[in-house]
Amino acid sequence: MSKPDVATERKEQIVRATVECITRHGYHNFSMQDVAKTAGVSKGIIHYYFLNKDELMMCVLDKVAGDIERILLAQMEASQDPWRKMEIFIEVCFDVVKNTKEYYQVNMDFWTQINQKAEIRTIIAAHYSKFREAAARVLREGMDKGSFRKVGATEYASFMIAVIDGLSLQWLFDDKVFDYNLMAKKANALIMSGLKP
Repeated sequence: MSKPDVATERKEQIVRATVECITRHGYHNFSMQDVAKTAGVSKGIIHYYFLNKDELMMCVLDKVAGDIERILLAQMEASQDPWRKMEIFIEVCFDVVKNTKEYYQVNMDFWTQINQKAEIRTIIAAHYSKFREAAARVLREGMDKGSFRKVGATEYASFMIAVIDGLSLQWLFDDKVFDYNLMAKKANALIMSGLKP
């Protein structure tokens, strides 16, 4: 393995360990020593790859959101039908929360920092923009083909994401409040019904 590959792999190892530590201890309550122990490296190795905790946290935030984006886009590319693409968008977003709670919980921990750290606000806003644009692109495609009724694509995409985030947050706070799978199906049906011509 070449030196750049080793560096990339080591950074990934540290970032994954950080996600695990945030999930276990929370954003404010984990230490670099926790990360080092979880990653199986020394603190010195962490500081070799990351200047400080803030730089590490920016990489973690970027990885968490980037992983979700990659899953979403890969799944959506599997279909040419705008209706199916939109269903996939909604299903994948709900599934990410259910199947990778730790990523969503890490995101929630980052949300608590947006008023203290402008860089975090910027990164989160950029990722939300990518999610909105992915949905809006499918909405525009569906409208161009006459499959969807005319809507403001960005506004409808924002509405969809708000429904998914809102239901997901309620479920993460209290997973007994409703049947998550059933609620995801109902939300999907409601969102899709608003697109019928």
